[in-house]
Amino acid sequence: MRPIAPAKLLDCLRTKLALPKPGSNGIENGSWLCCGSLEMKPDAHRVRGNGHDIHLGPIEFNLLRHLLEAPGKVFSRDELIDAAWPDNIHIGARTVDVHISRIRKALKTASPGSVIRTVRSAGYSLEEPDG
Repeated sequence: MRPIAPAKLLDCLRTKLALPKPGSNGIENGSWLCCGSLEMKPDAHRVRGNGHDIHLGPIEFNLLRHLLEAPGKVFSRDELIDAAWPDNIHIGARTVDVHISRIRKALKTASPGSVIRTVRSAGYSLEEPDG
């Protein structure tokens, strides 16, 4: 058996296991969306923060997915409604606030570095971690 560099071994294992690379912000890595320590596998309806599972309802999951697809971008409430709810349902703009609050609460415990920022009179954005 010959020696192997740790980084190369980790890359190989991540590829085989379809795990995201650390710090791959807002890009899809295999089938994972990542922003800092926050990871989402949309097809499996799975969200992790710092390696811990985060349990979200379907609306919260869709909202977070939309935010993860473009970290740093500000989405209006109407854009978030279009992304998370079926077309035939009328949703008030303030309903988004309630669901964002639920996401924040879930992220606070599992991925404290992940922040959903409120942009006054504009909407919400997922902040990319520093560094």
